[in-house]
Amino acid sequence: DDPHSLEDVELTLVKAHFGVAENSALWVTDDILGQRVAPFITQYLAIVVNKNDIITTMHQAYDRIGNQEYGFGTFIAGPSKTADIEQSLVLGAHGARGLTVFIMG
Repeated sequence: DDPHSLEDVELTLVKAHFGVAENSALWVTDDILGQRVAPFITQYLAIVVNKNDIITTMHQAYDRIGNQEYGFGTFIAGPSKTADIEQSLVLGAHGARGLTVFIMG
């Protein structure tokens, strides 16, 4: 249960409650993550979502989560990109370097 034991994790696989087609965001909460930090410290992240759990817009997503009870929840939409003034691009500065989504039938 110690999040520091997760350092140098190459791949993490998690399940999403649902996905949003509008922006490819996936909703995950701590009850399915195990460790909250897991999707943010891994090098590569794989998320599984059921095709019946893909909704159209963020408005629908907020309607869906608005009255739910959860301790921690976040939308994950892929690796961040950042560049400095010298145009040195860094992928995954704020999370995983890569994201693969598996849509299950």
